[in-house]
Amino acid sequence: MPDEPKQTQRIARLTTPLGADRLVLARFEAEEGLSTLFEFRVDALSTQANLDFTRALGRTCTVSVASYGGATRHFNGVLTEARWAGIEQSAYHAYRLTLRPWLWLLGRKADCRIFKDKTPLDIIEDVFQRGGFPDFEVRASRGDYPKLDYCVQYRESDLAFVSRLMELYGIYTFHEHGEDRHVLVLADARSCHKPVAAAGGRIPFVALAGSDQPEAEHIHSWEAERRFRTGRMALNDFDPMKPAADLKADAQASEGYARALLEAYDYPGRYTEQERGRRLARVRLQAEQALDHRKHVAGDAVSLAPGGLATVQGHPTDDGEYLVVSARHVFAGEAYRTGAEPVAAGAAYRGQYEFLRSDIPFRAPPVTPRALVHGPQTATVVARKGKEGEEIDVDEEGRVFVQFHWNRERDVISRPVRVAQMWAGKSWGWQVIPRVGQEVVVEFLEGDPDRPLVVGAVYNKNNRFPYALLDDKTVSGVKSDASKGHNGHNEFALDDRKGGELVRLRAERDHETLVRRAETRTIGEAFAPAAGAPSRTTTLRNGDDRLSIENGNWSVEAAGTVSIKAGTRLVLQVGASRIVMEPARIRIESGDIAIDGAAHLALTSAQLSIG
Repeated sequence: MPDEPKQTQRIARLTTPLGADRLVLARFEAEEGLSTLFEFRVDALSTQANLDFTRALGRTCTVSVASYGGATRHFNGVLTEARWAGIEQSAYHAYRLTLRPWLWLLGRKADCRIFKDKTPLDIIEDVFQRGGFPDFEVRASRGDYPKLDYCVQYRESDLAFVSRLMELYGIYTFHEHGEDRHVLVLADARSCHKPVAAAGGRIPFVALAGSDQPEAEHIHSWEAERRFRTGRMALNDFDPMKPAADLKADAQASEGYARALLEAYDYPGRYTEQERGRRLARVRLQAEQALDHRKHVAGDAVSLAPGGLATVQGHPTDDGEYLVVSARHVFAGEAYRTGAEPVAAGAAYRGQYEFLRSDIPFRAPPVTPRALVHGPQTATVVARKGKEGEEIDVDEEGRVFVQFHWNRERDVISRPVRVAQMWAGKSWGWQVIPRVGQEVVVEFLEGDPDRPLVVGAVYNKNNRFPYALLDDKTVSGVKSDASKGHNGHNEFALDDRKGGELVRLRAERDHETLVRRAETRTIGEAFAPAAGAPSRTTTLRNGDDRLSIENGNWSVEAAGTVSIKAGTRLVLQVGASRIVMEPARIRIESGDIAIDGAAHLALTSAQLSIG
């Protein structure tokens, strides 16, 4: 077995949870950038075969690279992959490791959650802390972000969720590395950045010639790039609480090349205030414009890390301060012999970097897909906190509150959800308010989980149909439920059973009918009641019945008999004249009474009094 290799006195070294020099660095390649997940690929050597990486997976490892003047750049990341890669240098087992940021781990975690009354930064911090990742720093301005009354993470990883929020609101990230950890920085402006470590942030441009060997970090290759970009962003939205509000918003760049103001228009913009829309449009435009004016640079400057500010000096035309947008570092260490010392061949480093002038705002491009609800869902209508026990909890806009079946936080309910009606006009239309406990069907506007809309209701094993199935399968209708208490109902039912067709109208208490002009009721000739049964029956079990005709006449015609029967008294009155009939007598009162029998008049009585 060869001697254990040592990393002392080497330009670059690898530190892992497996112990000192259990793995030594042979080669290193790093790719890192603003709002991207860095990836560090490490080729390492060991004298041991079949190393057990259980103690290292999910924990941080560090590659430390010495630079000029005694400075050291650390590349710290979580070990996410490790593989045996054969035998190298005739004696050592080769392993290939992949290090990524802790943020990458959030891509392995998914959830469905509802956030209420939090800013985007509040939500992002909540996700990080809930996941157990405290290594982050918020440098973005907290006062610049609106409080979101409702924001849903739906069937997406924590990484995707926070990424799309940051892209939408103009927050971007970079990492600062230490010897044993890396910190995620949330930024939104130049003030969030610090100079790179080398020489107070100053990076000389040195055009190498022959065997020149600069004695400080430097860059030696420079390519300036221009890209045609969209020059105008326009957004619009609709707020049902302010349906007439003008919510159009836009932002425009100041480039002067041909067709520089081509417009990209989008709807919905996800805002309800025009000023917020202008900010969102500006963020989108800045993300588009930040892809222009890039500088592609190469050199020997390991301290150039994304998020750092580098002041370029000595360039013929482009001296100035730049934001490091991305970097690619490649390091090849000295070869190991079977002994402890390296062979004479020296280490080699090369770097490629991408710069953006620091006065151009950087924004991450909107590349993370937003969450989509693919079709309708059902949910249960619930009451708000403090309204427990209410059978109907609705606000003045007719909105209700639901508990989605996927929501594991049972104390968190939906936002107020509008309810689609069959008709909806200006103080006219259809009105049915879903009640607590009902299972309702919820659609999502544009598939957006933040924008639910109740479109119907369904029955289930707890909420049964109002008419028995299958016996009453021919019955259609509406049957309500008295609130509170459930003891009673109003009903309009249609039974289409052949030979038993029926229309039933029930009022649990009062019944009001207003006919503004005329009413006609016809009982057709086909009506054939049982022998001796009436064609129409009206039964008033308690109370009085009154017919008042304010302007017009009342007539009753019958081909047969008209019968009027009273239990105690019947009064017929016209003006001061009236006929009063009681069980034992009939009284006729009038100033002038005429009895005219054209053919015959008969008066029969046991006693007759006249005068």
